[in-house]
Amino acid sequence: MQKYDLLIKNGSVVLADKVARCTIAVKDGKIAAVSTAGIADSEAREVLDAEGLTVMPGAVDCHTHFGIYAPMDKDVNSESRAALTGGVTTMMSYFRTGTHYMNKTGPYHEIYKEALDLAAGNAYCDYCFHLAPMDNLQVQEMEWLVEQGVVTFKYFMFYKGLNLGANSTVSPTMSDCYDLGHLYNIMEEAARLNTMLKNEPVSVSVHCEDDEIIKAFIKKVNDAGLKGLQAYSEARPPLAERVAIMKAGTIANATGAKLNILHIASAEALQATRDLLKIYPDIKLRRECTLHALGLTWEMLQGNNCAKVNPPLRTRADNDALWKALKEGEINWVGSDHAMTPKALKLDDDMWASCCGFGGTSLLYPFMISEGLKRGLSLPRIAELVSANPAKAHAAWPRKGSMEVGADADFALIDLELEKTVHAGEDFSAQEYNVFEGIKLKGWPVVTILRGKKVYENGQILGEPTGEYVKRPC
Repeated sequence: MQKYDLLIKNGSVVLADKVARCTIAVKDGKIAAVSTAGIADSEAREVLDAEGLTVMPGAVDCHTHFGIYAPMDKDVNSESRAALTGGVTTMMSYFRTGTHYMNKTGPYHEIYKEALDLAAGNAYCDYCFHLAPMDNLQVQEMEWLVEQGVVTFKYFMFYKGLNLGANSTVSPTMSDCYDLGHLYNIMEEAARLNTMLKNEPVSVSVHCEDDEIIKAFIKKVNDAGLKGLQAYSEARPPLAERVAIMKAGTIANATGAKLNILHIASAEALQATRDLLKIYPDIKLRRECTLHALGLTWEMLQGNNCAKVNPPLRTRADNDALWKALKEGEINWVGSDHAMTPKALKLDDDMWASCCGFGGTSLLYPFMISEGLKRGLSLPRIAELVSANPAKAHAAWPRKGSMEVGADADFALIDLELEKTVHAGEDFSAQEYNVFEGIKLKGWPVVTILRGKKVYENGQILGEPTGEYVKRPC
């Protein structure tokens, strides 16, 4: 009788602290054994020879946006397919009430169940959600949401006075209480819930840009006649990140909440987080950056409104500062901030009216491997940044992000020598463009495995969507 469902042999396996020649055995969708001695082929129903390939844990893209500009069910379907091409096996998506997403407000008791129903049966990778309490009623629902497996909550600081594109002062919140007092209430409730739960899984993730600073600088750039992505970057300066970070950190320290600073985009924002740690040495602080903040600048894409994003693209000096922080262990994880934004919403003749955001989940492993190795990051550190640490920070560990026995058998088999140029339309996303267009990357997934089943191989999606909702804590 065969003991295992699958053996992956002859690959270089990226473990927590090293790369080793191992055989991985899978049973019932879980890692059953990791052996340096080898396991006989006869012990498994299927054997996958990974000779010449590097086996990495499936990436956990903890910063994505399902359904922001497209119907939830369709967006989950197309963008989870794109994720597989980047070695991503778990997507964590932000979701809120208000304009965009499902364009409604009300209690999460009703709306979250509807969102889950729309996602079910459409995902090609596993998924979960972070939710944003937009009003006082939704703050009161946080305990119920934790019971549903939601332990991470979000606050958008610039929503107090601006819409997504910063071309309107009409906020998308559909709420009249969205201010720093509301953030305090969210953090206070998050801290309270952690006193009731094992391992304190609840955290608050904050988009740190100050709306009042932005509004002042919008006037400055318009008065100066600046255009395009340069105007947008200077209208949302690093100072807006710094001010917001200091406000959020002060409230987190006062409440005892766990704070995640999302998508740090500039050297100044990074320094603000260091300053917070000096002022409040006991603060529970974690830091994130994104692929585009590491690899793109407004100078590279000036005139291309498709690259409009919040926070905006910065300079090469900012890119370099973030890479240095990654190497030195200051930044905890990297996400894509994937938000499929149709080309029709990116207006060539009006940067301010263009919608914000773009896709990137299909490049999570290719970009981090290609550029990370050049910057001196090891393969275990890269796996830590895009798999283990996101899973740990968002309470999906050890089910996700681990190569240990008992974890989900999620893997990306990488050809480190495979070099390809990024082109739109090759990753199954519904987005018609790619802001990384023309960039050469070396180190691509050739096989992606979800819970022991091949779901992507050599440019093809295999089978129907089998992604499952990940209820956290795991």
